[in-house]
Amino acid sequence: MGIDLTLKGTAITNREATPRVLNNPGLGEGARAKVAYGYLASVTASLTTTSIIRLVSVPANAIVTSVVFQASAMTAGNFDVGVYRTNVDGGAVVDADFFASSIACTTAVVATEIINESGVNTLAKQNQPLWQAAGLTIVPANLDIALTVVTTDISTGATPVSLRVTYVD
Repeated sequence: MGIDLTLKGTAITNREATPRVLNNPGLGEGARAKVAYGYLASVTASLTTTSIIRLVSVPANAIVTSVVFQASAMTAGNFDVGVYRTNVDGGAVVDADFFASSIACTTAVVATEIINESGVNTLAKQNQPLWQAAGLTIVPANLDIALTVVTTDISTGATPVSLRVTYVD
């Protein structure tokens, strides 16, 4: 004999609460996805560790649903993919490997979903606005998603990289 349970996700529970609790945009209900696409046609061969490549900017209150990384082969070089304050907002690192940690680009990287490759952006954090998921206490207008060179310097230039970030806000 089966157990008859009706389980509800957070969004449905919030909707049915008295008083009703507002959900984050897109959580449990329809929302329009937006895409920020960043492309750099030629990574400089002389980039050293800690060099930053800012590729996209998203609203800090966005809920990021997908981060796709792609790169051509480089002889050497690994990237973290993380969150930074915009240059207008001081440019400081928030979490350098929030999405991915040390992605090797010694061979070509086909379009790969990396929303939690590093293990930092847990499933619970993926249901929060980016500013909150990344651990900020004050909400800036926008946040950059950037690559940081780690492990080894980039030794082959003239190779492209890209990020495609899908989000709702």
